[in-house]
Amino acid sequence: MVMEAGMSSIRLVVMDLDGTLLDEKRTVPEPVRQRINELQQKGVLFTLATGRLFPSAIRYARQLSLHTPIIVCNGAMIRDILEDRMLHHLTLNRELALEVLRLLKDRGHDALRFSFYGDEVLTDTPHEQTENYQQGLGVSFSNVADLSEHLLQTPDEHPTMLVLMTDPAITHPLTAEIAEKLGDSIFITNSHDYFVEILHPKATKGEALAQLAASLSIPRESVMAIGDNRNDLSMIRWAGQGVLVANSPQEIRGDADWVTSASRSWGVLEALNRYFD
Repeated sequence: MVMEAGMSSIRLVVMDLDGTLLDEKRTVPEPVRQRINELQQKGVLFTLATGRLFPSAIRYARQLSLHTPIIVCNGAMIRDILEDRMLHHLTLNRELALEVLRLLKDRGHDALRFSFYGDEVLTDTPHEQTENYQQGLGVSFSNVADLSEHLLQTPDEHPTMLVLMTDPAITHPLTAEIAEKLGDSIFITNSHDYFVEILHPKATKGEALAQLAASLSIPRESVMAIGDNRNDLSMIRWAGQGVLVANSPQEIRGDADWVTSASRSWGVLEALNRYFD
């Protein structure tokens, strides 16, 4: 249901970061920041739901003076930002991660590979794009000789998320191939047209948002979710008001209650101005 402008019962707004809240320079424009601050002062809760890991997301939460726990790693983790406390953490079974890596090797895929372990990222594929990825996240990765060997040698450790970076032309075929092989034993998604993310089957932004809202005693009808890509769809569908910004792929827009006319940060501002006085 789409509400009339200015008539809002929304108590919690959850925003994706990349492609949504952040502009092309990976910053939150001042008018957007001011509007969020104004609504927080009126009692509206704001939080983030991102594919980024916690150390990469927390700086934006602090810039916006958020107090509500944030959702990171595409829904695999919920973290209390005031006490830096883990509230929820789902990991991917290491055997499934190994299956994905074996598939890549068998098919000759040269995707860059990253294994997220909580706040740490391991990679065995140093590359210019790996450097760009580190810089974009604002964190340093740890290099290992071989991710498969690392997984085999650490049987008690299970990754939070396995991320593959590849040519956009093969992102969706590769996603489909992995999904066909592993089925319901994983959740697989794409936060960008060059990422394939593999997680625990219940590690979605929608599942995490439902859990967070319940902990805050906020019904789904009073939740707005704003995103831009496939990894946002679970929360867009779950929230009482699911909004996609204008730069979202055309083929997913039918899942939203409303699509903004503006892109990225300005789409977020447009949504806030539409739903709040």
